Amino acid sequence: MDSRGHCAKLDEENQPVWYCSDPAENGHKVRKQPKKARTAQDEEQAAEKAAERARVAACNRAWKAAAGPRQQFVERLVRSKSLPEDARLFAQRVLMELPEFYGKWASKRDTTDVARYLGAKEGADTKASELAAALPKARLANILFAQVAAAYEADIRDPKTYDMARYRPAYLWEAPSPRQTAYLLLLEALGQADNGSYALSEVENQAVTQHRPQTPDAA
Repeated sequence: MDSRGHCAKLDEENQPVWYCSDPAENGHKVRKQPKKARTAQDEEQAAEKAAERARVAACNRAWKAAAGPRQQFVERLVRSKSLPEDARLFAQRVLMELPEFYGKWASKRDTTDVARYLGAKEGADTKASELAAALPKARLANILFAQVAAAYEADIRDPKTYDMARYRPAYLWEAPSPRQTAYLLLLEALGQADNGSYALSEVENQAVTQHRPQTPDAA
């Protein structure tokens, strides 16, 4: 080795071949190595990853888009003269059990969605409490359902979540919780009972399929 870090080794014909033992240390530029040619397997794996990214993006968009029709149906339920009994019992059970997600929503003290469900005009600074106070006693169940529905909508707004059991990101359109599924199935049932005025979107239906009660034929 010389002072510049050059080393020599003999080739097959006993001729010295010089190379630098540490190019960076000796201020030498290192030639870029040509990229390894991609194999058919590499191309196939890249295509699969691209397809999966596209699928996730499409499902995320579909999940967010489904919120519009779903919340419009919630508004119709809340503003109806008589709330369906199943909706009343559902809201009552949530308010009695006070699950963690409801407490998280309530702690933010944002009742904008509740006010909208109760009839607040877009852009108006009308408090939900004021709208609720103006309703007759017979509409108390409607008010309670508006409150509970707003908490659920906040809980399922973002399609991306986290699987604590597997320690990895997850998506609601793949595996919603039983609690979230119960809310979606309730709305589906209420829509069917209301002359089919509301139905789950394709991505929502995909999400709840595995949680549907099995019929005797499917068991």
